[in-house]
Amino acid sequence: MTKGDDLPVDGRTRRSAGTRRAVAEAYLDLAHDGVLKPTARDVAAKAGVSERAVFRHFQDLETLMAEAARLQIERIGKAVPPPASTDGPLDTRLAAFAARWCELNERVTPVRRVALLYEPFSKEVARRLGWIRGVRRREIERTFEAELEVEDRREVVAALSATSSWATWNQLRTRHELDGAAARRTVTRSLAALLRCMGAP
Repeated sequence: MTKGDDLPVDGRTRRSAGTRRAVAEAYLDLAHDGVLKPTARDVAAKAGVSERAVFRHFQDLETLMAEAARLQIERIGKAVPPPASTDGPLDTRLAAFAARWCELNERVTPVRRVALLYEPFSKEVARRLGWIRGVRRREIERTFEAELEVEDRREVVAALSATSSWATWNQLRTRHELDGAAARRTVTRSLAALLRCMGAP
């Protein structure tokens, strides 16, 4: 095979990868727009490809959701603040932690609602949601390591995790109709109160 013979293959590979990404991004965009159960026809129209192309690149909904989840993490990772520092004054660490997770919770809201519909039936969705909960829990343990030197550490971590979770954020934003700034203040104050009342030094 000559060097020139490689070019069409590389071109096809690039186009295939581009189509695959376009399909996954279309699914993600539809979910973000509030479409709870996008169909193959919806995804194809959004991506500008045929329905056949959707099934050619993704054998089932599970593989499509897996790729969409990867892209969601990629998008969100670029948009939210970095993890809070593990040293410095508590108020500074607390504010940074709350800012990061409130921003993340706000940005993932439309897609999270779709994910929760599929969580009981999709191993991939359940795995991804479990992963992000684990990330939050580990960040709590690192950020507030000094404050968590208490006998009931596990309970304190659980309470902090629940307070900074998407479920709590959704309650504040939708059920209690707080705007983003008010919801963030509420989360920050609640985290501080928990650290005080549960015995953290």
